[in-house]
Amino acid sequence: MKQVGKLQSIFRHPVKAMGGEQLTSCQVDAFGLYGDRGYYFLDESRNGKYLSADVVPAMLGYTATFVGEAMDQQYPEVQVAAKDGSWYAWGESLFSHVAETAKRAVQPGRSTPQEGGRNWEDHILLVTDASLREIARLIGEQQIDPRRFRGNLVIVLDEDEPFTEDGWIGKQIKINDVTLQVNRHCERCMYVNIDPDTLEINPAVLKTCVKRHDNHFGVYASVITPGKLAEGDTVFVSE
Repeated sequence: MKQVGKLQSIFRHPVKAMGGEQLTSCQVDAFGLYGDRGYYFLDESRNGKYLSADVVPAMLGYTATFVGEAMDQQYPEVQVAAKDGSWYAWGESLFSHVAETAKRAVQPGRSTPQEGGRNWEDHILLVTDASLREIARLIGEQQIDPRRFRGNLVIVLDEDEPFTEDGWIGKQIKINDVTLQVNRHCERCMYVNIDPDTLEINPAVLKTCVKRHDNHFGVYASVITPGKLAEGDTVFVSE
């Protein structure tokens, strides 16, 4: 295998559509980062589809973190911070707050480690620093927050070539004792326009992804061999 870079950042989202947590290390199970999207809300106004920030951008104003150690039978409890400064455990007070924020009826849900989290397309989403810089350059910014793109793993490339990750599709990635199979591009929606801190909308981000890279940014991978990842781990790609 060929060394292509280092693992810079790890992001996990305990509650689907909410802001998540940045980790220094994380266990990878058969479904991706342990607990990623393990909790979720269904949107009863849209026939039970997942409540998402492309429909309700204010969902990104919540930040969810796990409380406690990883367990085999159920995911740890979550603690959720709302943009108004209030804090919630997973329960009726949070559910009411989310329904009020979303201005619609919602149905909470919780997966188990045996089921895996409710990922959009595949287990793990990978993005690279070079591609992030390219989008930032094209929209006239010095940098762009990787959280806009909801990637699980941000990889710093040894060679500064935007969209190098396109060439990984169909290949395997090895990071520490974890092996991933890269399967497809991530097709983008207006999620990327939302500033994760201010919730301000910048339509130029999605427009640039469309114009520069056919509305693709990042690649999805599935887990072949579970294990553990940590910041600074070397990233290898099969040749």
